[in-house]
Amino acid sequence: MRLKKLVPLLIVFALSFQFALAQGGYEDLLYREVEVENPVYMPVIGIGTGLINYYGELKNDYDNILQGQPSYRFNVYQYLDNKHYWKANVNIIYGKLSGYERSYTDLTKNANFETEILTVGLNAEYSFGNIYKGERKIVPFISLGVEYLASFTAKTDIENEDGMLYQYLPDGTIRVGDEIVTRDNEFETNLKSVNPYGNDGYDASSYAAVLDAGFDFKISNRVALRIASSLHYTFTDDLYGISSKNTTGRIGDSSDDMFSFTYVSFNIDLFSSPKTITQELLFAEVEFDPVAYSDSDRDRILDLIDDCPDTPRGVPVDSVGCAKDGDNDGVPDYLDKEQFTDKGVIVDEFGAALSANKIREGLFQDLAAVDRDEVYMVPVGLGWSKYSEMTTVEIPEKYKKLDKDKDDYISFDELLDAINGFFDFDSEFTTEDIYDLNGFFFAQ
Repeated sequence: MRLKKLVPLLIVFALSFQFALAQGGYEDLLYREVEVENPVYMPVIGIGTGLINYYGELKNDYDNILQGQPSYRFNVYQYLDNKHYWKANVNIIYGKLSGYERSYTDLTKNANFETEILTVGLNAEYSFGNIYKGERKIVPFISLGVEYLASFTAKTDIENEDGMLYQYLPDGTIRVGDEIVTRDNEFETNLKSVNPYGNDGYDASSYAAVLDAGFDFKISNRVALRIASSLHYTFTDDLYGISSKNTTGRIGDSSDDMFSFTYVSFNIDLFSSPKTITQELLFAEVEFDPVAYSDSDRDRILDLIDDCPDTPRGVPVDSVGCAKDGDNDGVPDYLDKEQFTDKGVIVDEFGAALSANKIREGLFQDLAAVDRDEVYMVPVGLGWSKYSEMTTVEIPEKYKKLDKDKDDYISFDELLDAINGFFDFDSEFTTEDIYDLNGFFFAQ
């Protein structure tokens, strides 16, 4: 019993799977991905976060580049060459530096600091493209540049929450009065304001040289993950007050300060041209003969089916390209001086009805004879065309709705609309109907 219920479900599943495969194959026939020959590359945006680690006279609790104070990075880069070996990179870093020192023998060497920094830098980056060629998922890089570094308000922690100063004793304890305490790590005192080391030349900004290296991991054509570390060598010894310029208290050495920044960032290309585009293959592989789709008189009727290929510009035409003749007197409307002539009335070349006297005069008019080789046939009027011959052709009932201009004739444009609707799955016609419609069009 269960098997009987299961069989229909398996059949439905198999048919659905086959239909899905057929749809995929059909899409592959209609479209293909092609590479853009000359894509335009715009600036790429990068946003990331990382850790800053300070190196100087003071120390901290971070032993390697994978530890440090949380910091943030924003950058914009632009390719400098067509092969993408070189980039120009503008970056901004915001974070904090901190450090401390403890000494039981030299009580002047009990200091600490924390300072916020903001850097704005420019560097040139090389990605080893001429060494590692081809499509790469992992791209190593190295860069060298300079930056402007602003150190906002370097501060120190020298008092507790009640404003009482910490006292560092030779026994290694920190006291407030007679009470043994630990620092609260609230950096409340501005070093530049109190100037505890007698350095009147303290400068809160400087320049730095930057060396950066790491790897880009390509996620897609527009997104890459960067893992890197940079070393920042500043041209100052005044980032946090401990300097060789000090005159009292703690006097530092003459070495300039440094810090490292290890970070992870996402580079996102939002504005460049796509590397590939989807091309519709409906007519991509067809080599058209210009004669087949030319329209010399610009009446929107192809010359291939235009019975009046020299219609003046702007004159309304019927479905076979001939100027419209509303009263069917053989003179097109744009030349017809009497556009509502009664049916069967004889008219002149301007569409005006001829009187009986005019007709009689024409019959008795002496005309000069011509040689037979000079005789040629002249149509009844400029409106004589295949259109007038096919007015009696009956359009099959199922195709009448395609006759949008109601002229009892399936034009070439109306045929194309029906075919496009069929391929766009917006038609009730079957494949056999389309073949029959095509045969009827050429049989009209």
